[in-house]
Amino acid sequence: MPFPPLVTPPSRPSEVAESDTFVVPATFGTMAGHGRARDAVTHGWARPADVDRAEIGPVERVFVPLWRFEGSADGFHVGLTTVPAGRGRPAVLPTGGFRHHDGEILVLARAHLAIDPSAKVRIARSDMVALSESPIDEGERVLPDVPREEAEETARANLRRRGEPHAALYAKVDVRIRAAALVYYPLYVVRYRYAGEATEGVEGLFHAAISARTGELASAEHPSAIRSIAGKVRRWFG
Repeated sequence: MPFPPLVTPPSRPSEVAESDTFVVPATFGTMAGHGRARDAVTHGWARPADVDRAEIGPVERVFVPLWRFEGSADGFHVGLTTVPAGRGRPAVLPTGGFRHHDGEILVLARAHLAIDPSAKVRIARSDMVALSESPIDEGERVLPDVPREEAEETARANLRRRGEPHAALYAKVDVRIRAAALVYYPLYVVRYRYAGEATEGVEGLFHAAISARTGELASAEHPSAIRSIAGKVRRWFG
């Protein structure tokens, strides 16, 4: 059974100005990228003992759209803490202070796409090239359908969490977004179907994606690690 195409038309096309659209060129070798992608499926202590039963598809290179935001979060909080005092009675003292976080936030720009490298990859400005200067083959380009406004809400919430204290009586966090760009990031993706011990015989579609920039694992979805390990233990002691 063929695997469904990775590059499909977006459900709600999102128009982005050419001046705000960039690409990270692929610099990690094709053969090495393909090998690492396949190894991510078949190797590792958390892979099922019967992973050799999986139907592994071809390795594909795709450019996944990510919204890249640069911003900061400045927070102020007030709380209470207890410290030892005389006669064994704790004293309650006020606490507080300022917190500052500055950095980049990546948000996947395509809804309902299982392959999401936003949590693992980093994109420096120096890695970004204007799309007009480094065009992408249409067969490798996953078009976005998440508008900037929606992605920015996600980025703001992420920055806010980084600026908030773990516990406080009062906290205020100011979030600022300084810059935004749509960036296509290159991946070597391999998908596989598996129905075995780790899924109790139910077939599932899984993947591993290797950065075509650094060669590192950028996104993955595998069968349950707990069930995979349990299956190996049963084999060892069964």
